[in-house]
This record gives sequence, structure tokens and C-alpha cells, in this order.
Amino acid sequence: MFLYFCLRNILCCFNLKNMKKLFVYFAIISLFSAGAFSCGGDGDDDGQLSGKPARIKSSYNDDVSFSYQDDRLLQITENGDGGSGSTYEFGYGNDELSSLSSRPTDPRIADGDSYHTFKKDDSGKITVEITGFAPDVRVQEIELDANFPVKITDMGRYSIDEGGVKKKTGDGEYYSFFSWNATTGQLLKEEVRRIETSETVAVYTYKYDGAPGVLSGVDCPLWFYAYWNRNLHFSLGTYKALFFGYANNLTEATVDDSLTDRHEVLKYVYDYGTDGLPVSVSVQTAGGETLTTVQIQY
Repeated sequence: MFLYFCLRNILCCFNLKNMKKLFVYFAIISLFSAGAFSCGGDGDDDGQLSGKPARIKSSYNDDVSFSYQDDRLLQITENGDGGSGSTYEFGYGNDELSSLSSRPTDPRIADGDSYHTFKKDDSGKITVEITGFAPDVRVQEIELDANFPVKITDMGRYSIDEGGVKKKTGDGEYYSFFSWNATTGQLLKEEVRRIETSETVAVYTYKYDGAPGVLSGVDCPLWFYAYWNRNLHFSLGTYKALFFGYANNLTEATVDDSLTDRHEVLKYVYDYGTDGLPVSVSVQTAGGETLTTVQIQY
């Protein structure tokens, strides 16, 4: 997949304060945000690195399992304390990612379902419809440039009548610009701006190591990782931060967010296995305080 990615880019060029625990819990979620490259864990028949985690456990008692069909994600199941956690299911159509559903892992919990559909038009623009927040449908739009997601816009909220006719019930407030390393595919920066004024209200910047990423063997489009991480800004201190590991592994995240008054630097310190893949990560503050640790099995 990595070779494919490089060749694809070449061709494209020719065509062209008690809140800390809450913050920590939501922050590790971002490490998972990156998997369109194939390198990767032990046990592949061809002897190659797999880069497909099977299970992740954190010091917050998160126990997360992954299932695949070949290199594609099918399901992520979170089993937290007291039955907390969600189950994410990935759907595919026309050989592309087309949907993501989320529901509470504990069947006794009735509320919390959501469903995301992804529809790409002829220009490559992707429209996302999010249901489960009844009665409205939230709509977002992802714009691509040479297959890199460069902008995601909140288009607003809509009601849908029995005949399937949409009616706008609320305007979107924000859009995000993304900056990428075109060679490695690493997400370097996200800038969040108000739609009405174009004022920048938040900036997230990221640094990486040179090792194969935790999710480097997962076949998933770059636009999905941008979309996933954008909707999980509070997850940078939780296991989900591993989702940034689609190419290499996140080593530092800087948050400058005036909307939530968060101004943080998080560091990610890894232990690596003999194949070069991370087997554990410690999430730390800039001052060296450990917020959580995560163990990774492939």
C-alpha cells in the first residue's frame, strides 16, 4: 500500500481542571487516526509487518478489539468499565468505504446510536450525512486535492419529511483546513475557522516518528482519518490517538483551541517490538506527567 500511495502521488503531480481526566480519556482516541499505508504486526503469511492491531488495553481499563476482512476494518469494539464504550462498524460499497455506524457496546444501553454515510460525487467531493441525533440530519462536506482531504465543512442540519424532502433547520458554524506532508501522508496541521467570519478559532499541529504506524497495514482512505480525528478533538489523550498512526506514529500534539480554552502539548512515548511496530505508548504532558499508558497487540 505504501508503494501504491507513493506512485499515486507521483501520478497526481503529473496531473497537476478536573477536566484533565475527561480530556485524557478523549485524547488517546486520536492516535488511531491514520491507516491508508500498508507496512506493518507479526504473523502475516508473507512475512511482512501487519500494522493491524488486534487488541489495545489502556491504564483507564479500556479494552478495545479490532476485526478485519483482509486489510479492511470491519469492527472496533470498546469494552470499558461498567459497560461503557462503543462498537463501530464499517460498511463498504463499490469497493470503497461507504458507512460507519456506532452503538453502545452494552446492549442494555438504549441511546447513543449514530450512522454516518459517505457519498462521493464525480468531482471527488464527499458528502457525509450523520443520523442518530433525531430529528435532524447533520451534513458535512469533505473536499479533496490529489486524494488529500484539504477541507471539511459543517453544512448544517436538515429535517427529512416522509417523502424524503430535505429542509434546512440550522446552519453550520465551522470548517477545517488540513495541511499534509505529501511524501509521507502525515497530517501536519488542522486549522478550524468560523464559516461566517473565517476567523481561526483552533489550531492542532502534529509531529511523528519514522517507524511504521500502529495502523499502517489498514486499508482505509486518508479522508476518513481526517474526518475521524476532526470529530474527536478531545480524544488526543486516549487510545484513539493511535488513529494518527496510519503512516508513522504520533509523537507530539499541540492544541491551541480558543473555543474550549485548551492550550496543551501532549507527547507520546513508545516502546517498539522487534519488527519496529509500537507495542506500548505512554501519553504525557509537556512536563513529563504520564496521563495514560496503552498496550498494543497485533
